[in-house]
Amino acid sequence: MKKQLSERQQHELDKYLDVFDRGTTGTPGVYAHKNWGSGIYDYIIEANPNSILDVGCGMGVFVNEMDNQLKIPNVYGLDIASVKTGKYHKNDNVTWIDSMAHDIPLEDGSVEYITSFDCLEHCLPEDIDTVVDEFDRVCSKGLFLSIAYRQAAEKTMDGEIMHMTVKPETWWIEKFSKKFKLVKVYNAYLIFEKISNK
Repeated sequence: MKKQLSERQQHELDKYLDVFDRGTTGTPGVYAHKNWGSGIYDYIIEANPNSILDVGCGMGVFVNEMDNQLKIPNVYGLDIASVKTGKYHKNDNVTWIDSMAHDIPLEDGSVEYITSFDCLEHCLPEDIDTVVDEFDRVCSKGLFLSIAYRQAAEKTMDGEIMHMTVKPETWWIEKFSKKFKLVKVYNAYLIFEKISNK
């Protein structure tokens, strides 16, 4: 059962539903169509996951490649707006989840790895600790993340900023290090393993 949204969370949901409808000032009519995870494939292949959840999957380019190219048996894509609006590249081999990063409707330890690319900076600051807890609860092995550390140049069509939590890399590492061990910083990516597995 989904958690009740706060007023600010509801505003963010409404904002992104509009973004998926109208796009942004930088990309009118389209949003979340890029694959921000393409630079980390070698490390995902090395991990050889049986299951992976992409939080903030957008239109699903990355998760579809996890299925089509990497042949990962169990692939999940979660997004705040694309699934709800139907604006994603449908694939029956992917389990699509309409939810937010702080409220993942999956069982404890149900996926080996969580990925999240150009997503977490869109979360509200007050939700970040809960997001870390949810990632820890749901995944059994580790994380592949990339996070923007600056404000986006583009805005919503109504002039709202896109990145709600703009913090330096060290801040994010400290947040996730409460539950995970940082094993590598590779270009724009942070690779963590779950502490409880050690």
